[in-house]
Amino acid sequence: MHPRYTLIIPHYCQPKLLERLLDSVPVRADLQVVVVDDGSPEDCVSRWNVLQERFPSVEFLLLPGNRGGGAARNEGLKVAKGDDVFFADADDYFYTEALNALLDRYATHSSADMICFNAQAIDDVTGRPSSRADRLNWIMKQSAQEREQLLRYQHSEPWCKLIRRELIVQKDIHFDETPILNDVRFSYLVGHEAVRVLVDDSVCYCVCNRPNSVGKTMVAERKKAYTQVMAQANHFFKQHGLPYCYKRAYRPLVFSLFRGQWQDMHVCASELQRHGESSLSIWLNVCLYPWWLLQWVFRKRQYRQARIKS
Repeated sequence: MHPRYTLIIPHYCQPKLLERLLDSVPVRADLQVVVVDDGSPEDCVSRWNVLQERFPSVEFLLLPGNRGGGAARNEGLKVAKGDDVFFADADDYFYTEALNALLDRYATHSSADMICFNAQAIDDVTGRPSSRADRLNWIMKQSAQEREQLLRYQHSEPWCKLIRRELIVQKDIHFDETPILNDVRFSYLVGHEAVRVLVDDSVCYCVCNRPNSVGKTMVAERKKAYTQVMAQANHFFKQHGLPYCYKRAYRPLVFSLFRGQWQDMHVCASELQRHGESSLSIWLNVCLYPWWLLQWVFRKRQYRQARIKS
């Protein structure tokens, strides 16, 4: 049977959490599940036999080296067969019944390029609500027109989206293979190219906050990649006349400045200039950054009010 859907899961050295996720995925004849291991150490890979026995319908791909989540997702897209694809992080999980109902509901909506749904977030250590899905929850409460635009260009994570695979193939959209934020460009390009977008308020996904996740460490290489991805996005928005700008593009530069990390500061400034920023614009935004931070704190309060609680 040709699968209607393909779920792609990048994985690195989290077999127990991956097992939790796979336990939450409904077993369906129309669902292809692909797990791509991004070069996990041998002691983690040894657990694959156990997982393969437990989940015989899941396709497991082992990459020879560690290239990051973006590369793993790209490899998953190469073997995807479903009309629609969607993504999950190995340390998150689905609400099984809600996902099953969602997939049933849209099995015949072949004309939609993207179908967005909602999520809840928890802290994996305490089990308490987390802020990681607050912005998505807030977006879902906006007016229909604004909500659609924000989901197209400002929901930068790949989860909570069913995406028509033909769109990805035809427009040659792929994930960046950067050490951080590999999904931002993929997300706004899909949103930009999608003709018909549907929005479903169903809460089908749980985002888990972990203290040692990739995004919480910011070494020099990641500062450069962070700046590059955000500056590239801002350049895209400006080119297409879109009213969006990631002020956090300046975050690594500002943090490096206050910590006296001059080499990192120079690298970040060079990345901003490479994507169309003038020296005057860069330093003006650096000076204004405390104001942007205050605005961010206010927005975080708005987002928190929209949080979905268990």
